[in-house]
Order: sequence, then C-alpha cells, then structure tokens
Amino acid sequence: MDSDTTVRGTLAAIAAADDLILSTLTPVLAEHDLTIEHFRALRLLTEVDGATVGEIAARTGTTPSSTTRLVDRLVERGLAYRRTAPTDRRSVLLTMSDTGRATWASVVDALD
Repeated sequence: MDSDTTVRGTLAAIAAADDLILSTLTPVLAEHDLTIEHFRALRLLTEVDGATVGEIAARTGTTPSSTTRLVDRLVERGLAYRRTAPTDRRSVLLTMSDTGRATWASVVDALD
C-alpha cells in the first residue's frame, strides 16, 4: 500500500468515526437543548475549574466573539457562571454550575 492510499484510508476511517459519533451524540444533545459547541464547552468545564473565553474558543473551534455568545447562553441557562480570576482581576473565568453538572451527567448517562 502506498502512502496516498494509507492517508485516504485513514481519512475515510476518521470521517466514518466522526459520522458515527455525531449520529449518536446529536439526538442526545437535542433532548437536552444543547449544541455540539455547548457540549464541547461543558466538557472543558468538567476538566478545569474555570476556563477563559480564549480557552473555550480553542476547544470549541469558534471565534472569540462566537464564544462570548456561547458563554452568554450557558450562563443564561444556568449551566455555568462567570467569576473573576483569582490571579488576574481583569480576567473572567467560566465555571460549571450545579445545573450544568446535572445536565452533563444526564447527557453522559444517555450516551452510556
């Protein structure tokens, strides 16, 4: 097998895996009124105790302005809250709320 064939095969396998993941994940997220961006942001918040908009943008693959709107929606829905960073009062961190943790747990349970 030449390298072009290997690369094409690998890309096809990745695309198939992505399709399978999205076909499983999308209905569960819809039941919880979440988007894939919400899911990615909440997953990040399960891993870190507070994330900046920049960190969320990098993880979700969205622009900073789109991420600000994403964060606004998470806060409006009570899934997360903003707090001032303890080491830099000019910086704001997003932290998952109890409601966000319960929603995350429900999504994870539905995927099991």
